[in-house]
Amino acid sequence: REGGGGGGDRERERGDRKEKGAKDKKTKKRSASSESAERSREREKRRRKQQQEYVNKNRAPGQAGAAPGGGGGVGGQSMFWDGFQWVPRADTGGANDVNADRKNRRLYLGNLPYHLGVTEDSFSKQLYETMRDRGMCNDPNQNPVLHVWFARDKGANYGFCEVSSMEETERALQLDGIMVLGVPVSIKRPNDSMGPVGMIGGVPVGLQGMGMSGQGAMLALPPVQVNATSPIIHINEILKVDDKTTKDDYSDVCEDMAEGCGAHGKVLGVMIIRPEHAQSRPGLKPGDVYLRCATTDDATKVMRAMGHRKYDGRQINMSSFEEGKFNAELLPMM
Repeated sequence: REGGGGGGDRERERGDRKEKGAKDKKTKKRSASSESAERSREREKRRRKQQQEYVNKNRAPGQAGAAPGGGGGVGGQSMFWDGFQWVPRADTGGANDVNADRKNRRLYLGNLPYHLGVTEDSFSKQLYETMRDRGMCNDPNQNPVLHVWFARDKGANYGFCEVSSMEETERALQLDGIMVLGVPVSIKRPNDSMGPVGMIGGVPVGLQGMGMSGQGAMLALPPVQVNATSPIIHINEILKVDDKTTKDDYSDVCEDMAEGCGAHGKVLGVMIIRPEHAQSRPGLKPGDVYLRCATTDDATKVMRAMGHRKYDGRQINMSSFEEGKFNAELLPMM
């Protein structure tokens, strides 16, 4: 009997230890989760502070204070989160602001399939949906295509459209050759507009003189369609590293990249190069980021959606990185 009682005590002790161990694990998980949540809150505070600083810096003289949070913006503009930072929504309410750069927000449309029944409304809807699905809209809930006009002269098959912002106009140029009712439609710049040279998804693009039959010389961006060649994406110096850079800065960048880019393609891992990495392996640059996507298709989606954006005021410059080299040299360091 006594032996049986002792056995019962041992069973209870083992049960207590198991229960205590389970509680300890839950406590650790809650602690890690709480730390992550706290870091997220701190990042959000910094972002809102940066947003308010941006608003204050660009506020017109004598303008009243902007509302806090996501609603205040330059000249009363509302702000929205584009995946990495707060940016002002395109304001189409003021006539003077719209007309100021209107020429540079117009696009030429060629080879329109009138014979198949395309209309201004149907083209506007398709262009908006395509831009939204590829992450090209400043605000995915707002159609950036303000107006569409088709030439109805005999034998004509061209038109023009007006986009709400310069940034979205640049992105729409990537859709040159978009299939409309099975017909490739040209999207170019009219000959009276000027566009800046820039980077789209890591691919340099710029103005080129182009001739189009019956339309004369035109200034246009060459068609650019970013396609990843590897599931690994290299982002050039997304973080400016100096003596003041902290461990939290590196962690924040990794979490932001995983969250922002992961919304468009499956991201398996994020690695940011730290000074110790660069010291142990020459050729690596502190502040560079490597995204390990599930597939090359996922990498393509991420590059198309996020390659034209900015992070902490720095242009995101994405390019494909050789998977074999990444697995051999960088993966062991993750």
